[in-house]
Amino acid sequence: MKCFGVIAEWNPLHRGHLLLPEAARAAGASHLVGVMSGNFTERGEPALCPWRYRVRAALQSGFDLVLQLPLPYAAATAERFASGGVRMLTALGVVDTVLFGSEAGETAPLWELADLLDSPALSEGLRAGLSAGLPFPMARERAAAALLGEERAALLREPNNILAIEYLAAIRRQKSPLEAMTLRRAGAGHDSRREDDYPSASLLREKIRAGEWTPPGLAPAMAEELLKAKAAGELFDPRLWERPLLMKLRSMSEEDFAALPDLSEGLEHRLYRESRRAGSLGELLSALKTKRYSHARLRRLLLSAALSVPRELAETPIPYLRVLGFSDRGEEILRAAKGRAALPLSPSLAVLARGSETAERFARLEERATDLYYIGTEHPAPCGEEFTVPVIRV
Repeated sequence: MKCFGVIAEWNPLHRGHLLLPEAARAAGASHLVGVMSGNFTERGEPALCPWRYRVRAALQSGFDLVLQLPLPYAAATAERFASGGVRMLTALGVVDTVLFGSEAGETAPLWELADLLDSPALSEGLRAGLSAGLPFPMARERAAAALLGEERAALLREPNNILAIEYLAAIRRQKSPLEAMTLRRAGAGHDSRREDDYPSASLLREKIRAGEWTPPGLAPAMAEELLKAKAAGELFDPRLWERPLLMKLRSMSEEDFAALPDLSEGLEHRLYRESRRAGSLGELLSALKTKRYSHARLRRLLLSAALSVPRELAETPIPYLRVLGFSDRGEEILRAAKGRAALPLSPSLAVLARGSETAERFARLEERATDLYYIGTEHPAPCGEEFTVPVIRV
């Protein structure tokens, strides 16, 4: 068995994502594992549709086994997102190589930057830039440029490169045996609104939310699953979620905000003040936005507030490997992982929750998040679905 792993959101699964299974098979992979966010994403936003639909689309598109990246790592910074995904692929015990897209298209320059991330020299330059009032991305790029040159540091401007560098840094920090392989990103850039044979996920989400349910560029299986989600009343509508979110934020104290993950520099005071003034989510984000705080960071903070994500869980190692779905080849992976996985492995969240106090806290957070996710759909599912939904078999 030669097993490759991909860390993803598939929100939605599009034609560009399908290049990864093709590349894995061409490189000799016999099996392919995906580690996927659940109902909330790294951007701090709810996914277009519940994870069931995205898992089924992935399994019909060349992936063999899909594991869930727990919420504190899924709706998180690039560093924590990558760290969680790498830890899970490593813990499965059968994955040889992590495969990811990047604008660079080769690993050598990405490894250089990954090795630089933990260096004292970069930390010193980064602190100087932040002290001068620069946003974190610009401060880090300038510090890297002083050490590796402008051309190499410019790779830090591209979002897929940034995530790729974090994957490699996680492999180093965790002393993981995983090899790394990258594929050059095809088509439109990240967040681009340009029409292309390989459009960005951002453009596809925009079209879907505008009522174009199956825009060109979707993976065929994803288009089918989105239509099923629409027919079931399970597509997420941000308009249905906005008022409950504002109600939650208005009920929070400064101490509540201060307990959120990734909060620093007294931001809880502004969050508290502006949450009590804003009449819409857009108004709130505009009031909070500064050059130091990106919209993505602010959305993650607001999502953590809405879902009551405790800071300590964001700093706690992932306690289990939850199986969301698998194919026949995925079943072969599971058999191979039996006795080799470094963490409890099961499709049952209830079984995993009984493993330890930490596991139960992760599972209960996942349950609560899904219960609240469905408030943003036309036909909300009953509470507790995360403990009863069956594993997806394709």
